[in-house]
Amino acid sequence: MKIIFLDIDGVLNGYNKWTYRIISISKLLHIPVSIIRNTLKIFEVKEKYVRRLSKIIKKTGAKIVMSSSWRQGYWNTPYEEMYEDQKKLHDLLDKYNLEVIDITPNSNNGKREDEINQWLNVTKLTVDKFVILDDESFDLQSFVGKELVETSKVIEGNMIKGLPYEDTGLKRKHVKQAVMILNNEKNQLRETY
Repeated sequence: MKIIFLDIDGVLNGYNKWTYRIISISKLLHIPVSIIRNTLKIFEVKEKYVRRLSKIIKKTGAKIVMSSSWRQGYWNTPYEEMYEDQKKLHDLLDKYNLEVIDITPNSNNGKREDEINQWLNVTKLTVDKFVILDDESFDLQSFVGKELVETSKVIEGNMIKGLPYEDTGLKRKHVKQAVMILNNEKNQLRETY
């Protein structure tokens, strides 16, 4: 079996230079960021990213284990009691026939690396290959350069107010990388994702 350990924030939702510009403008106009976030739904789960996740699954047959901080509320909450963001995630996963088969456990130290390793150690499933889709690597160090597909990149060249901005979300290149890891492909794929 192949497994995708799925983070949500920075993978299925995300932000880019336009997000930063909108927030900067709202601050100049003294509009609370919360109003901008809620009105423009800047940080909600994006269908294009869920569609890209479905492409990984179609090309690899992988199953999803949620490793995100969203996992407890998503996994244990009846649909009617979910927050709007959780409902949108649920609806989009359902639309693309994507099933979350399990969630990683909570570790004492909160390190995602330990939670994934703990899940791998206790699961009764035979896991042949796995990939981790996450926007951060600081608590996934043993997977960097191997199973981790990091969906965030700090853009140094394009500065906003003198600061680099971060571009996040599941891109085509991440789909390609995840498929290569899960299918154990060494050569670069030529197919467009």
